[in-house]
Formats: sequence, C-alpha cells, structure tokens
Amino acid sequence: MHPLTTFAAIALFVCTIASRSAAQILFDPGFEQPITSDGAPFVGSWEGFSGGAGASAGNSILMPRSGAQHLNLSITSSNNNFAGVFQDVPVSAGLQYVFGGYHMTPSSPFDVGSEIRIEWRDASTEISRTPNFAPSLTGAYAPFSLTATAPVGAQFARVVYAIQSFGPEPTNTGTVYLDDLSFVPEPTSLTLLAGSALLLARRRRVLRP
Repeated sequence: MHPLTTFAAIALFVCTIASRSAAQILFDPGFEQPITSDGAPFVGSWEGFSGGAGASAGNSILMPRSGAQHLNLSITSSNNNFAGVFQDVPVSAGLQYVFGGYHMTPSSPFDVGSEIRIEWRDASTEISRTPNFAPSLTGAYAPFSLTATAPVGAQFARVVYAIQSFGPEPTNTGTVYLDDLSFVPEPTSLTLLAGSALLLARRRRVLRP
C-alpha cells in the first residue's frame, strides 16, 4: 500500500474514533429534561429508581451547579431503602472510559451511603460491573470520577449513581444533588488505540511482498 494511502486510512480511523468519542457524551448531563421511571429503553434518557416510600429520585431547581435544574436523590428516615438514577451508553470493548460529574449534599449529617458504579452489558444482559465506589460528599459541589475498561463483549455501559440506607446509620436520612455528569473515553485509551492501528498498518506494509 502506498504510504499516502496508509496515512489516509489511519487519519480516517482516528477521525472515526474521535467522532465516536463525541457521541459517548451522556444525554442530558445537567438533568434539564425530566428523568423517567417507565422502563426500557435506557439509551437517551435518565431512568430514576427508588425503593418506595421514604426514598425519591427526581429533577430539582433548588441548587443547580449550572443550568436551571439538577438531580435530587433523597432518603428520609427510612431503613434499608435506596434511590438512584442510571443511563445506558454505547461503548467499544477494550476502551477505557471515565464516568464523572459533580455532587454535593445539603444534609448535615449526611446519614446514608452513596455509591457509583458502571455495569457493562451486551444487548440484553449484564456481563460484569465495577465495584461500588463510595465517594465522600461535602456541602459544596465537588467533582467525582470512576475510570474503567469496557470488557470483551460489552456493547453498553450502564452508569449508576445511587444512595442507600442499608448500613447502621442512626437516622437513615440524606440528600444528594448531582449535576453536569459525563461519560467519555479516556484520552490515553484513544491515543493507544490509534497508535496500535498505525503500527499494524506499518507492519502490513513492511510484510507486503
């Protein structure tokens, strides 16, 4: 293959990866649209969930970090309860992704647990998941992030942020505000993938009789 042809092919590959990374941005990262709780599909919307009375997940205008709204997760005096939100995002197996955003709590004390995870899925079932990451929260918006690699067979990442009252907290009461979330390929992962493609193209050119 002519070197220019090889370069053009690699450039096209990099452009494809770049456009794919742009497409990985979460839908409605600032919760400006109403979240749903009506079941699948889970691509292109946030799905809220809760364990019933005493727990809730919904949009709020109380204290957005940006825009007009944010997400409000709340548990009030309720043992063994939970509330959260998730969204499915298409992924490419082998790439590393970063799930991040900003969170805070107006509760003092914050007497429930918070957890962040990524569930890797194929077209219909869960393949694996990251261990729950339990971040610390303060009374001001602060960033959080969770980085993980999509395993073989993964077609979607289900990004989940939840709070729960399964622990020994005395009041089992707490609220979390979420805003400006994101889910994107880790830049180094994209660079390595593009570099591997370039190396493979060069090797094929050298081996070509």
